[in-house]
Amino acid sequence: MAGNLTKTKRRIASISSTKKITKAMEMVASVKLKRFKNSFERLLAYQEEVYNQMSYIVHLIKEEYEEDKNATVSHYLQENDGEKGTLYLLITSDLGLCAGYNSNLFKFLEERFDKEKDVLAPIGNKGLTHYLRDGGYKIDESFASIGLSVEEKSVIERCAKIKQEFNEEKYRKVVLIYTNYLNSISFVPNEETLLPLNLEYKEEDYRKNAPELLEETPHDLLHSFLPTYLYSRLYTRLVESQLSEQASRRNAMENANDNADELLRTLTIEYNKARQGAITQEIVEVVSGANAS
Repeated sequence: MAGNLTKTKRRIASISSTKKITKAMEMVASVKLKRFKNSFERLLAYQEEVYNQMSYIVHLIKEEYEEDKNATVSHYLQENDGEKGTLYLLITSDLGLCAGYNSNLFKFLEERFDKEKDVLAPIGNKGLTHYLRDGGYKIDESFASIGLSVEEKSVIERCAKIKQEFNEEKYRKVVLIYTNYLNSISFVPNEETLLPLNLEYKEEDYRKNAPELLEETPHDLLHSFLPTYLYSRLYTRLVESQLSEQASRRNAMENANDNADELLRTLTIEYNKARQGAITQEIVEVVSGANAS
C-alpha cells in the first residue's frame, strides 16, 4: 500500500512539473500569436495593392496580345516548355510541439510531388530535416537560409533566385506551399503558384474613367515590378505560416494543460483513496492489537 502511495505521489509531482512547462509555452505562444497576427493584418493591405497592380499589368499584356496575335507574350505568363519539374517551396516550422502543423504540410506536399522531376526547397528546419532523412527527394537547401526570422534581405535574395532560375527555364513552374490561417483554431495547408503569373483581374472603377498613364511598356513594367510582387507574396506567406504555427502550438499546449488537469484530478482521487485505505488499515491493526492484549 505504501508503495502505491509513493508511486502515485511521484506521478502527481511529475505531471505538475510538466504542466508548468506546457503552461509557460502556451503563454509564450499566445504572445507570439498576437504579434504575428498584427503583422499579418498590416501586410494584407500592402499585399492586396501589389497584387492589384500586377494583375493590371498582366491584363494589359493580354489585351495587347488579343488585339495583335503577333505580339509577344511574356514568358512569365506561361509555363516553361519541356519535361522539367516544378520547384516546390515548402514553409514548415523551426521548432516542434505544434501538433499536426508540420505533418499536415508533409502529407499535402507528398500528394503533389513527383520525385522523378520535381525539386523541393524547404523553408524551416523541420521540413529540411524531415526530407533529408527520408531521402529520395531532390532538395535545394539554399532556401533554408531564409529561416523564419523573416529578414527582408534574405527574402529579397531568394526572390531574385526564383526569377533567375525561371528565366533560365530550370523549372516548369514555381509553387509555394504554406499554411493558410483562417482563425485561431482553423488553419489548413494551401498552395499558390508564384510563376507563371495567373492573376485574377478585377477592374477598378477609377480605371474606367481615368486609367493610369504608363511611362514604360507593360512588358517593361512586368519585368521591373516582378521582384516586388514575388517579395510581397513570399514575405506575407512566411508571416501567415508563423501565425498558423503559433496558433497550432498554443492550441496543443492548451490541450496538454487540460489533459494534465484531468489526469491530476484522477490521480489525486486515487491517492486520497489509497491514503484513506492505508489509514483505515492502520486503525484496524491498532484496534485488533489492543483487543488481543
